[in-house]
Amino acid sequence: MTDGERLLDTNVLVHDYVWLDEKKQVTASAIVLPIWETGGGITTLQNLCEFFAVATKKVARPMPLGQAENIVREILSSTKWRVLDRREETVVHAMELVRERRAPFWDALIAACMLENGIEIIVTENERDFKRIPGITVTNPFRTTLRK
Repeated sequence: MTDGERLLDTNVLVHDYVWLDEKKQVTASAIVLPIWETGGGITTLQNLCEFFAVATKKVARPMPLGQAENIVREILSSTKWRVLDRREETVVHAMELVRERRAPFWDALIAACMLENGIEIIVTENERDFKRIPGITVTNPFRTTLRK
């Protein structure tokens, strides 16, 4: 990991809390657990919404709604996490990124929210889409997990 503030993308949260892949879960837990101990977690409200949707419906073994709701509520109420949200200008900026960089809208919206809040690093396995956006550095914690 690099120094500085970094935003955790939805896939890191999903890999930490949902049983999908043991190696990825170990990697994600090594990122998320220290946040609960010392703070410094950053994500967006959109990421939490995506997490809830994925964890409860879009995986082979969805978690119970109440469990996913508790995780989201804990992050929202925790002093260890900073949850960023968008403004009208964020949406406009995201649309410009879609047009100029051909970035997928929902990823562009996260990136615009990051840039408006001075966050330049995203921790995600979605390298392809976020690397299109100037000012964003992508750190893929699962890259070494995928190679042997």
